[in-house]
Amino acid sequence: MMRRMLLFFLICFSFMAGAIEPLTQEAARARLASLEGLLAANKAVIEARWQELKRLDRLITVYWQENSDLNEENPSDTKAEKILDLEEKLSQLHSRRLSLINQIHIAYEEQKAIKEQIEEIKNIVSSKEQVLDGRWTILLMPSEQRGELVLTQNGTLVDGEYKFENGQTGNVQGVFVKGHLVLERIDSQYGRMGKFEAQLMKDQNSLKGTWYSYDIQSGEPLTGALVIEKQQKESPQ
Repeated sequence: MMRRMLLFFLICFSFMAGAIEPLTQEAARARLASLEGLLAANKAVIEARWQELKRLDRLITVYWQENSDLNEENPSDTKAEKILDLEEKLSQLHSRRLSLINQIHIAYEEQKAIKEQIEEIKNIVSSKEQVLDGRWTILLMPSEQRGELVLTQNGTLVDGEYKFENGQTGNVQGVFVKGHLVLERIDSQYGRMGKFEAQLMKDQNSLKGTWYSYDIQSGEPLTGALVIEKQQKESPQ
């Protein structure tokens, strides 16, 4: 039992220690799946032990009834031998029952620890999935057109608003899948006028890619490079 508990806590410690290090989205999801598998196994063990406890209680009830019936019989060597045998069986069952209750208690403590780890990893996954939330600076090249994007992410769905230095404003709508962002640009004056495609960089604070224009009659470039950088929060004075 002690070896099993030690092994469990070593496993939990490895998960906790790993959570301190930066996790990629894939690593976080793999760890979450591992913990959920461990939780399912733990629940199965608890259920099996509860069933075993019920079986022991039924058996104890049967032996107590047999012992009670024997006490009503006339004294004899056979009666004494049967009572001793029943008492020994009852003692073993009670000892087994006490051990089983202790194991169930430990399993519930393990379950609590696993659930805490699952919540921690879910928070890590969630925070990584919402990486696009906030204010971003956008730069379109070669025109050097600058502006601001305010994005809101909900899972893989992204929407927001933009405003360029030349006064153009509008909305963006799109998706963010495996670090790749695709946004359709909907201008407040001209409607759907282009899209942005960019890949999230390892620093999690910038995206690089390409912009596209739908206005083929403008005589302006229809595509170019794109850089989006997260605006740093101002520190409180």
